[in-house]
Amino acid sequence: MSKKLKKITNLQAKKLVPTWSVKKNKLYKKFIFLNFSDALGFIVQIGIEAEKLDHHPTIINTYNKVEIFLDTHSINAISSLDVKLADNIDSI
Repeated sequence: MSKKLKKITNLQAKKLVPTWSVKKNKLYKKFIFLNFSDALGFIVQIGIEAEKLDHHPTIINTYNKVEIFLDTHSINAISSLDVKLADNIDSI
């Protein structure tokens, strides 16, 4: 990424994306679906949003549960990219 990213504090992150929590200095959210197919479809949609931003989350899937962790590896912290992707995921 050519653009210099700034760290966002955990408190700022909680205010910017209140439906997400902060776990291990990463934005975190767990989604539960009716079945595996719905969870997998959601993951594919996340992938599309991530590609648009060129910013990729950590995704954990167990049957109908999807857990998302967002942080910016280049600064080892939460950044505006993570907040933007969290907003986009919430809009799916």
